[in-house]
Amino acid sequence: MSTDRIDAPSAHARPTRRRVLRGATAAGVLAATGGTLSGCTADEANAAAQPVPAYYPAAYDRIVDRSRHEQKLLIYSNTSQTNWQPVFEAFTRRYPWLSDIRATNLGGSAVYERYYSEAASSTSPADLLVNNGGPLWGDYATRKAADRYRSPERDHLPGWAEALPGVWTFSTDPVVVLYNRKTIDRSQFPTGLKSLARIVEAKPSRFRGKVGVYDPSNAFGYSSNEGYTSAVADGWDTFRRLLPFARADHSSGTLVEKVVSGEYDFSINLSGGVAIPAAEDSGGLLGWSYCEEGTVVVPRAASIVKTAPHPNAARLFLDFLLSADGQAAVAAGGLVPYRPGVRQDAIDSLQDLERTLGRDRVHRYRYVRVPERTQHAYLERWEKAAG
Repeated sequence: MSTDRIDAPSAHARPTRRRVLRGATAAGVLAATGGTLSGCTADEANAAAQPVPAYYPAAYDRIVDRSRHEQKLLIYSNTSQTNWQPVFEAFTRRYPWLSDIRATNLGGSAVYERYYSEAASSTSPADLLVNNGGPLWGDYATRKAADRYRSPERDHLPGWAEALPGVWTFSTDPVVVLYNRKTIDRSQFPTGLKSLARIVEAKPSRFRGKVGVYDPSNAFGYSSNEGYTSAVADGWDTFRRLLPFARADHSSGTLVEKVVSGEYDFSINLSGGVAIPAAEDSGGLLGWSYCEEGTVVVPRAASIVKTAPHPNAARLFLDFLLSADGQAAVAAGGLVPYRPGVRQDAIDSLQDLERTLGRDRVHRYRYVRVPERTQHAYLERWEKAAG
């Protein structure tokens, strides 16, 4: 399989002994998407909502009616506007008075750090947090910051949909390999990390420093790398073979951009939510692959915070994300739906991935709090393998 997408560049670095899960450094731009910023018009405010599924409780009408007085929604997110746009557009078609939706595009840990700082002084304007930095959700759960709203979609989803109390999976993005189709021969197109290890070992001087990898000191980098080494057979052996050829970067955007420029021939352990759309939009320059020996899936989740100033609008948005229509919009934005039977043709669903690779070769990363000593032990082992 092949294709990908482009984000903003940043500097690479070998991971060092520091606090591990610190998240990517990214601009905290508050971007408006999916509607006007000046609030809805009178017609929108009075517009009828589209019908909700028949299995929703009758009392759900009260949530809808109360949301008409809120009219806004703010999401602290590390997800791009490209991913969000189809979701926001579909949501506002269902609830026209909620056209003022805004989402940040922050670095992974910055989503939480900003919220925790503001919440401590009771000034946070955020309604939901959205992130794919697995261990950071584990820490979030210990703070009991999540609203414990139970979505009516709960019984129509897999048992793991609520990953932690009040933390809801809405996308299951595979971790993929990205490569430049112009700088390497077709025979060097990888089909996973084991395949890539054989390719680079065959020409060590050619490929030294030409493999980009997500820094494991980053929360997503830890999830994608540790997910592979813990779940895939001989995962650490494969890393010991690959890491001497690799340079670490702190963001998906950098890892994509350096493959586009040819600085790297390959970038590994990237989120498919970034890499696959980038390849699709590259005009054939970029290719991508799942890892045939075992592909890690890092969920992307949303949580309504207890302090949400627009709690009813937030509940409508969460329920929409989890619904069949919302999951189709998630796919249209380049993220990976997991709801069984969802209408989608934009990207492989989780079920498609399991059919392609086999369920035993798809490994879903589970959100847990990672103690600092565990983080440091992992980084030490990584640095030793990198040489």
